[in-house]
Amino acid sequence: MGVGMQLRDMRYATIEGTEVAVKVASPVEAKSAIKELRHKKKEIDLLKKRLAKELTRARARAEKAEREAERKRRQTGLFAMLRRVSTAFRSSKVGEDVPKLESDLERLEEIALNVDSCIIQLEGKLLN
Repeated sequence: MGVGMQLRDMRYATIEGTEVAVKVASPVEAKSAIKELRHKKKEIDLLKKRLAKELTRARARAEKAEREAERKRRQTGLFAMLRRVSTAFRSSKVGEDVPKLESDLERLEEIALNVDSCIIQLEGKLLN
């Protein structure tokens, strides 16, 4: 996950990669763990919203850079050729953010689903 995607530690649950594990010893701890997991779900949802906005911005930047590059390729003449040659050696990192943001968003979605699964399992155990 990215730098801004660090999730806070929890008392009863742990998140390793996308796996969520809960360890409780009593019904009281289970109720606390459910509250903790619901809070974590809200935190994940906020991160997903922030990442989705950043992904939208990154896609817009990538599309703009692509249109600009296409416009430059269409230009003719000596100066246009020199400009194309000089920019060919620059490293363009504009479009590299999009796949990373997409994978981070998918990872958060999977974690959110696993958190929901843990909540359902704990609630089921409390009903018995």
